[in-house]
Amino acid sequence: MKIVVKQIGSLMLLTGVFAGSLFAYSQEDRIKDMRAMEEGTQQMQKGFLYNNLQDITQGAELLKKHAARIEPPVEKDADSFKRNYAYDVTKREAKKIISLAESAVKNYKEHRSKQAMNDFTKILKQCMTCHARIRKW
Repeated sequence: MKIVVKQIGSLMLLTGVFAGSLFAYSQEDRIKDMRAMEEGTQQMQKGFLYNNLQDITQGAELLKKHAARIEPPVEKDADSFKRNYAYDVTKREAKKIISLAESAVKNYKEHRSKQAMNDFTKILKQCMTCHARIRKW
């Protein structure tokens, strides 16, 4: 019985490792998400410049969708502290970006344009914070 349990446990572990490597977040995935986030911020900015709620909303949705997916770049030889730090910073900044995008749309819908634009400015600040810490700009 113990042998069967060990074999099943080993099989599950191998399956998990194999599946994790198949579905790992690649550099190409990160580049696609970053480009989509850039497109979202550009669309939001265009919406503010042209007083277009639809552009602001669509840009915010695109930004939120890809911010939720983003993963930090981690070198293969990085120690666990660096990996955890990069992951924590990335996820924290992504949550702030999502929250600010929601706030910007809400404020714009409620005719608080200046506050919505302040939220947008804070989104850009969060982007730069993540890039400065993770990419070491």
